[in-house]
Amino acid sequence: MNQKLQTRAFEQIAHLLQPGEQPVAATRAQVGSFSSSRLGSVMKQALIMEAGGALGAALVNTGRQFVVVTTHRMIFLSQSFLGGPGKRVLGEMPRQHVAVAEVKMGIVSLVRIAFGNAGDGIALTFPRVDKKNAEALVAALQRAFIH
Repeated sequence: MNQKLQTRAFEQIAHLLQPGEQPVAATRAQVGSFSSSRLGSVMKQALIMEAGGALGAALVNTGRQFVVVTTHRMIFLSQSFLGGPGKRVLGEMPRQHVAVAEVKMGIVSLVRIAFGNAGDGIALTFPRVDKKNAEALVAALQRAFIH
């Protein structure tokens, strides 16, 4: 992904940041249900929710998004028509409630994100061109969060 798009995503959330909070990574992703497969998410068959929570269900219903990881939160933005970060905040989750549950890198990369331990979460899929962005997102989420 273009550094310009990441910078634009950081600018979109600048007014939302708490004192001391810094953006770490941003990328576009296709959002599916936590239990979806790589192909299922890409083909939008993943919109059938099984047992997800409210945030996971809300995020899945909007499909393509921009995901921004900060030192304190994971923020989900809409995606513009041209693939850049949109202005609308779709949801956010404190970092202490976000965990990388599974990572599968390939032609289509899959990153499952668990929200807390109540069975809620999402699956993020990335096409081949965004594989490095998927890796950067995983690396940012696996670093210790700051309270």
